[in-house]
Amino acid sequence: MAGFKLKIDDIKTTDEDALELFYSGIKSQETRRTMGGNLQQFLVNVCQDVLDGDMRQRAVQFVSIARKDQQRAMQIILAYVRMLKTRTVLAKNDRDYLNPSSIPNKIKPIKKLLDMNGVGLGWKRIYCTYPEEDNTHKGRGYTREEIKMLLEHADGLATEFFILAACSGGMRVGAWENIKWKCVFPVYVEDDKYVVEPKTGNARIVCGAMMLYEGTSEEYVSLISKEAWNKLELYKKEWIRTTGRKPSNSDFLLLDKSGKQIPMSVGAIRKRMLKIVRNAGLRDIPLDGQRRYEVPATHGFRRFWDKVMMDAARSSDKLSALVKKKRLLGHGGIVKTDKNYYWTNILDLVPDYVVAMPDLTIDDSERLRVELKSEKAKTDQMTRLNHEKDAALLRLAELEAKVSGCNNL
Repeated sequence: MAGFKLKIDDIKTTDEDALELFYSGIKSQETRRTMGGNLQQFLVNVCQDVLDGDMRQRAVQFVSIARKDQQRAMQIILAYVRMLKTRTVLAKNDRDYLNPSSIPNKIKPIKKLLDMNGVGLGWKRIYCTYPEEDNTHKGRGYTREEIKMLLEHADGLATEFFILAACSGGMRVGAWENIKWKCVFPVYVEDDKYVVEPKTGNARIVCGAMMLYEGTSEEYVSLISKEAWNKLELYKKEWIRTTGRKPSNSDFLLLDKSGKQIPMSVGAIRKRMLKIVRNAGLRDIPLDGQRRYEVPATHGFRRFWDKVMMDAARSSDKLSALVKKKRLLGHGGIVKTDKNYYWTNILDLVPDYVVAMPDLTIDDSERLRVELKSEKAKTDQMTRLNHEKDAALLRLAELEAKVSGCNNL
């Protein structure tokens, strides 16, 4: 550490860095996009008569106002909340209707901007003005038949893999942002144990795994079906034909249509799926005349996964199965302390996942093969246990005979 020291210029930060500090506190590109958009709406549109200049200049001005006059900043934010609340009472089919649950997402970027610039406000007072959430939207996940229809209208192997991985992995669409080849790997069974790095040639792949939100505080590993893994193997061959080489760990998994080393954006995935949903005839009339549809175009896969895994967790009658299901969703657990006191690695999650995997498999023939393999594995295990039991009984009988012989001496 010799010669390592801070200079005065190194520790200088000014309000001119306000917007840069805001973005520096957001790791996910998708979160940067959504929070940045909501902040822009507030600074540029809502405060167009209160602040001046471009977004960066307005961010500087608002931070300066909050630093010098917190009461004034509080009044501006409260007025914004009141404005948003007027939209929550509109008819749900009104183009200006706003779900009350969306209000916190509109305010979070403002708080982030001030927090990152060292300015605190009485946020509890602001939170108390939020309207009650109205989550009466009776949406649902895709059915297996609907997912089959989407696969029939998919525009290529990349999309087919996305659909199969999304419905068997339950990840949010934002988790696909800039995902790389090193983030997807197989899980094997070897000598009745699940492993990621097999040591013999007797191992076989049982499912796949995906590392999501790599390098962020939200990083976690989810599992995908053997069906999705098989589709990935086909897509890999296409990827090689398109790029002219094998993918390295640092290469992006999903590429844009140009085939160049440019990752497919989350927005592009959403647009592609919306087009497929419409072509499949699954996006006709909004639910109850609202702007929302019964099945969200991308989130519908996560809902499908959630239902299947919840049914599997209930049938197991184990609380640990519910905790593991939450882990595969990227959640901490059923309660906050689960994350601290019920730690699991990816291999701990595989047994429960494999039980549910047939119901997460879309192709009927593939699902039948998975079920047959599962039943064969159970039968083999029972046979092995019976052999071990017979061997133990034989040893016990031999021991009893020896003891009896000794007693007769």
